[in-house]
Amino acid sequence: MGNDYAEYIFKSSICGIIAPGQIVGITADNKVTDQWSDAVMFSIKSTAPSFVGGDSWANDVGSRPSPQAGPAPSQPLRREDVITQQPVPGTNPPEYEDVVTEPGDTDDEWAQKQATYTAALAAYNIAVQQDAEAMATFDAALEVERQKVDRIAIAGRVPVNVLGTLPGDYIVPVQDGAGIKGIAVHEDDLSMKQYLHAVGRVISIEPDGRAYVMVKAV
Repeated sequence: MGNDYAEYIFKSSICGIIAPGQIVGITADNKVTDQWSDAVMFSIKSTAPSFVGGDSWANDVGSRPSPQAGPAPSQPLRREDVITQQPVPGTNPPEYEDVVTEPGDTDDEWAQKQATYTAALAAYNIAVQQDAEAMATFDAALEVERQKVDRIAIAGRVPVNVLGTLPGDYIVPVQDGAGIKGIAVHEDDLSMKQYLHAVGRVISIEPDGRAYVMVKAV
């Protein structure tokens, strides 16, 4: 369970892979971007959100297919004759003989049971394969749509990929070539513009040295 609240936001068509904790931009048409020149505001990619809104990005894919194979057919058992001992009429003292009281399967009946099972098993195996193919097709289509969105933190606490910070610092996005990175700015050195662009304030330092921040509301 994470500590932030995120939303799925569509990525711009030229946005690359976004790492958890990476500072990203939001474009004028509400798309995630990793390009400084396209950003009008900034945020952080969520790492382990406790709640994610906007989960409608896969609506066009449809519902996950339901398995159609059903349970596997049970292997048949051959019914054996039920034999009991019964007294032989007219014998004194009584003599007993084995009598078939419930006949078992004949050879033809047993062969029919085996044939029925073989056919049912073949149909089941085909259905299982069709289920697997349908699921693979669905998962592939789902992954195509998943690549079009990312989970962006809108509130709560998240790690951010910025090193060398101190608790209380603000994390301010800056240009990094064509991309975006973050720097730590102490509150005494913070300009109004930097404050408005800041994505969060450092609460603590993660074991790997990254800043752990409270996400700053817009």
